[in-house]
Amino acid sequence: MYYSIHNDRTHFAALGFDWKQIVAVFGDSMDTRFDVNQAPRSYAGSWNPEITVTFSNAGGLTGSAIPDIAEHQGRLFISAKAYDLLYPLLKNDGEFLPVTCADGNGYMFNPLRLAEELGALNEAHCVKNEWDEVEHIAFHEDKLTSVTAFRTEFDDYLSLFCNEKLKQAIEQHQLTGVTFNTNLGNPGGLATNGPH
Repeated sequence: MYYSIHNDRTHFAALGFDWKQIVAVFGDSMDTRFDVNQAPRSYAGSWNPEITVTFSNAGGLTGSAIPDIAEHQGRLFISAKAYDLLYPLLKNDGEFLPVTCADGNGYMFNPLRLAEELGALNEAHCVKNEWDEVEHIAFHEDKLTSVTAFRTEFDDYLSLFCNEKLKQAIEQHQLTGVTFNTNLGNPGGLATNGPH
């Protein structure tokens, strides 16, 4: 079974970036900025390890606790504690980019594995509505056995999908900040578990 990963906004603060710092490092083009361009490209060669992430309660629209994990446009903030536990599962699926935050250091996990490259997108069961909004995404699970986390061009790389192993590791170690949804392509659907 595969899941999409979403922020638990009820309990945890929203992840953000210092846009001035991002522009200083990557330029002001939307095509190169890490904070607004979710395309699956490597940033390891241009990354500045001093990049800072922030957490805020978005004017009361989210919780205020700092999460162990936060999703941002198909990428994950991973705290130092979560990194030690999740690196073995995710190391082959993307790159870990160091960041600093108010309560220490962490990483942005930038996933680089795509369902299309693996022949895993089940196009016959993928649906967009008349406004080109994604309603359903399906995968050929037998093509994903070597992958823990991946994205798809079908939703413009906005969602991160994962297997049961990653979900279980996050739950077993009580890492906070995200929920999982089996209704792929529908972030508004019900999560499969309680807050984390």
